[in-house]
Amino acid sequence: MVRIGFLFLIAICIYCAFDGPLLAQPMDFMLQDTVKKKNGKDTLRLDTIQVDPKNTLAEDKLNQKKEAYSAIYSLGDAKNMVNLPKKGGIGLSITKLYNKLSRKGRNARKLQREFEREYASDMIRAAWFPLTKEYTTLSGDSLTKFRQYYEPSLKWLQEFDTYEKVAYIRKCLTNYLDSVDIIHKQLRLPVDDVRL
Repeated sequence: MVRIGFLFLIAICIYCAFDGPLLAQPMDFMLQDTVKKKNGKDTLRLDTIQVDPKNTLAEDKLNQKKEAYSAIYSLGDAKNMVNLPKKGGIGLSITKLYNKLSRKGRNARKLQREFEREYASDMIRAAWFPLTKEYTTLSGDSLTKFRQYYEPSLKWLQEFDTYEKVAYIRKCLTNYLDSVDIIHKQLRLPVDDVRL
């Protein structure tokens, strides 16, 4: 009985696809300009702009690393190790179990995390550097140290709008100018007493 109903439903779908809709009547739409100008040109014309996606450089670098180090990504894959088939039972992927427990798998995941940190750093720089260049009066070494000392997290840059970012930069700039010497001392590399 179910098969007959299913076949009947398929027959109706095929009929509607080739013969047209059963209940709906086709409608013709005519678009017209509601505002007429003297010269007869269309008033709804929009300027064409080109939209560039943000941070493509960082995403491109990450994708290139994924392609170049595809073996690392396959060795580090330990997700979906256990499967639950619809017919019942439990499926376990031996390869993913090995990837989870082996030294090669741990090292591969460590390298993947490093790639993700580099990606996040590139994303931060792509958003942070233009803001600091535009909204500060610093240049050269002081601008580099300001960027390094007050660099926000990627999550913060994605959550807040431009107004809040500019307010943060202004606040940090006043703090930076008040304590330039202290910040520069903190950012210096430690000098080790290494004798050759």
